[in-house]
Amino acid sequence: MDLAVWLAGAAHFTLLAVSVQVPARLGWRTDLAKLTDFNRRFVWVAGGYVVFTYVAFGLLTLVLHDELVRGDRAAAALAAFIGLYWLARVVVDATAFRRAPWPSGWVFRLGHVALTALFTYFAVVYLILALR
Repeated sequence: MDLAVWLAGAAHFTLLAVSVQVPARLGWRTDLAKLTDFNRRFVWVAGGYVVFTYVAFGLLTLVLHDELVRGDRAAAALAAFIGLYWLARVVVDATAFRRAPWPSGWVFRLGHVALTALFTYFAVVYLILALR
């Protein structure tokens, strides 16, 4: 689990590279322009909180690596929370977005598969930590 935890912590920062591309790749400038100013700001703030969560998960995992691997009680609780967060993300993707019209093209299909695999990896690693 030692290496798996290091990889999970570091991999959260790869999501930042994806996150900065989302607005341009998904045409947010056009879509968000159709919203009221309040709703547009709400989307940006919510997106900011998601990015903040990724950074926090990555930092906490790297800083608390030894505690997570050892199975300290507070670290196990944190692992359970992070694992459930990512499990919920995979379930939401498989249900709520299953029939959504994803952007076309192989890059988007590959990206979707890669992200789903990454989210599944996170869920498995953290839930194993929590259950050990």
